[in-house]
Amino acid sequence: MKKTSILLVLFIIATKSVLPQFKVVGYMPSWAGNVNSIQYSKLTHINYAFLLPTATGGLQAIENPSKLQSLVSLAHANGKKVLIAVGGWNNGDDGAFESLAANSTYRNSFVNNMINFVNQYNLDGIDIDWEYPDNGASANNYATLMQQLSTEMHNRGKLLTAAVVGINGASILNSVFNVVDFLNLMAYDFNNFDHSTYSYATQSINYWKGRGLPASKVVLGVPFYGRPSWESFATLVGRGANPYADVFSGVGYNGITTIKSKTNLAFDQGNGIMMWELSQDATGANSLLSAIHEVVLQRSGGGGNPITIQAENYSNMQGIQTEACTDAGGGQNVGWIDATDWMAYYNINFPVSGTYKVEYRVASLNGGGTLSLDLNAGTIQLGALAVPSTGGWQNWTTITHNVYINAGTYNVGVYAQAGGWNLNWLRITPPATGLLTSAGKTTDGTISDDAPAGDKWVLYPNPVQHQLNIQAGEDLTGGTIRIVDITGRQVLSPRAATYKVDVSSLAPGMYTLIFTKKDKVITKQFIK
Repeated sequence: MKKTSILLVLFIIATKSVLPQFKVVGYMPSWAGNVNSIQYSKLTHINYAFLLPTATGGLQAIENPSKLQSLVSLAHANGKKVLIAVGGWNNGDDGAFESLAANSTYRNSFVNNMINFVNQYNLDGIDIDWEYPDNGASANNYATLMQQLSTEMHNRGKLLTAAVVGINGASILNSVFNVVDFLNLMAYDFNNFDHSTYSYATQSINYWKGRGLPASKVVLGVPFYGRPSWESFATLVGRGANPYADVFSGVGYNGITTIKSKTNLAFDQGNGIMMWELSQDATGANSLLSAIHEVVLQRSGGGGNPITIQAENYSNMQGIQTEACTDAGGGQNVGWIDATDWMAYYNINFPVSGTYKVEYRVASLNGGGTLSLDLNAGTIQLGALAVPSTGGWQNWTTITHNVYINAGTYNVGVYAQAGGWNLNWLRITPPATGLLTSAGKTTDGTISDDAPAGDKWVLYPNPVQHQLNIQAGEDLTGGTIRIVDITGRQVLSPRAATYKVDVSSLAPGMYTLIFTKKDKVITKQFIK
């Protein structure tokens, strides 16, 4: 084996994702909206608004604490992060921030109270929304406060973000850029009627990047409401506004077309999109969040495009070292891997639920190694692979397995069950979206699982090992059954009338059973 010494456990904690993860940040106000109605699968972060400070560094009572608790529970169950948004417009009164930030005793008290609040509600971080510090002493006090919060949050593995004005934010000093995980640019409320144009979004991104804010920390804000009426997008659509337009009865808003354009802009020039606020969205086909999600899937690999993680770009590890790599592309690889060593890659986004192909570029002089994949420090085990001998530490081959993952953002871990191998990269290919359902239809027009015609259909057991049973509530005679894999390739065509399908020959993964009889087409998914 290549490794000659036992390494101490090293922890290298990164403040940003090793794989640029496009963030979708939604504010949820304490006074509006139902946490059970949130489309969690289409978000990465949710900011609960607002917690208000006192002038001496205390905290006012949070409104609807039970709502916050429910939000955290539901979001975490869906693999999403929840932050507490502190401040807000508050009728233009930022006096409490001005007072506490200017006094070291009050500032320390505020920071300690925020630590306790985050711990009490099991939050993932803090979003400071001070509207707005002034130039001069106020700006310096803001920077000092953010530095102190950053130290305490990051030492605890928590996030620190801030909401900032779209342009002309000179009171946010450049030193703040280094201490936050990202900034939410409030690229709205600039004027009255035309308060959030595409042009203003571009200006906002250019302003902050022009000052030195890294693109990885740029999150573009968009409104889910119109001005000057302040009506929600849902209300505007409800009274006749075109969901794809931007103007209705003298009210300026962002419709689906503009929201999609801004999401693409955020992909091209930044690393996320934020919306104020979730309860103002329309439902169904008119949902702005769904429009954002469509772009996210197209741009981030949800359509089957692979993402590659370089092994040396770990966020955390135990017992490994890096070295120069002679594989295609050069760079570095991870080596000196013993049993129980591991590498973790934080905040990897899996945009859809389904079967993902995971490839590993490995090398091993003698073979005998075993790697395994897990999520969130081993709480979700995804399976193991044997590492073969490649005849040398720089003789590379690719090994592959398929794993089922629910949509969400996870910390991905590669664990050495047995050592003696090198790792250059891992590549994750999402499921193809050809059979993903939308509004009751698959993309080829067939009736999906959620359609009423399929309500009486049940496939069991699911997951299945050998025999898949069909409970249909109807006569299958005269119909046909096709089973396709996640790429849409047909892998079986059993007789429909038997109500039983032998799937023992199928590889592990997700499949779709398609039943056709005259003009009826029903699809059901199952896992092998």
